[in-house]
Amino acid sequence: MKRLAKSVVGVLLTTVMMYGCQSGDETCIEAPRIEVLPQVTITRLEDSLFATHNPRQVLAFLRQHPVITREFLGVAQYPSDTILARELYRVISNPYSDSLLLDVKARFGDMQDLQQEFARAFAYIKHYYPDFRIPHIQTLVTGFGSSELFVSDSLIIIGLDYYLGPQGRYRPQGIPQYILKRFDKPYIVPAVVLLYADRFLRENPADKTMLADMIYYGKKYFFAKNMLPCTPDSLIIWYSGKELAEVEENRQIIWYHFLEKELLYETNHLVKQKYIGERPKVYEIGPNCPGRIGAWLGWDIVRTYHQRHPQETIQQILTEPDARQILQGAKYNPLGS
Repeated sequence: MKRLAKSVVGVLLTTVMMYGCQSGDETCIEAPRIEVLPQVTITRLEDSLFATHNPRQVLAFLRQHPVITREFLGVAQYPSDTILARELYRVISNPYSDSLLLDVKARFGDMQDLQQEFARAFAYIKHYYPDFRIPHIQTLVTGFGSSELFVSDSLIIIGLDYYLGPQGRYRPQGIPQYILKRFDKPYIVPAVVLLYADRFLRENPADKTMLADMIYYGKKYFFAKNMLPCTPDSLIIWYSGKELAEVEENRQIIWYHFLEKELLYETNHLVKQKYIGERPKVYEIGPNCPGRIGAWLGWDIVRTYHQRHPQETIQQILTEPDARQILQGAKYNPLGS
């Protein structure tokens, strides 16, 4: 990372690269003991789709699964569901699609491991939010002709072909490498839990500052970590272990940059996107600083707030709409006194 203020960085820049992945990335946070896991049902629909023999049968499949047709496959983008059925059949009847399906089966097997991961996550969500209803899960393979994930209160749809990982013979096209790395099996459950987080947060829609966005994302990661207490932080925030370790070791430099550039109360969308949006690196801080660093910083602030206010429940923290209150209550100051 680049040189900032002499009084701040000192020896940090010369020592940070000596640290390996020594963060708490592989440790569990304190969490309630869950004795009984809920029943989770995963319906594999890829075999049914690939068993069709003509567009008419594909159309019947689509009409049998209207949520998949509408939300996952985006039928509204086509003149009719008949056209969608014809296009989908063209894709799945291509010989490469058979190889893709075989790769998916080899990678995911009977999905018992994924089923258990979902069961543990849902058990924690239900512990904190008793009204939470366990959603049904469906999987599909479409030759990358769909979204990778769809989540609603009652249904999760997973495009398994998107999550074959670097060992897969086929990868989704047009996705930058720094994003593509998260399209792998271990990221599925954390990604779903992050999508559920919005249902439990409260924000102030009138607050357009960088800080508000940082705390919003920080709360999402905070929610996900508490619902997945033994999931590595790297899988939640989509940083590599090396990136995460270096970011944690350089939090003083990162925080100093935000203060020096007066970014916390910045409202310009383009400026905010440099620090919160998808980018391979935040070069304004340094050549090794990963993208979305403002979101990670928001998570660090929320975690610090929780440590300083252990009497507050997770639910209370997530529903505190005032981002400034979270920052002030955290007394966040990596720079020291």
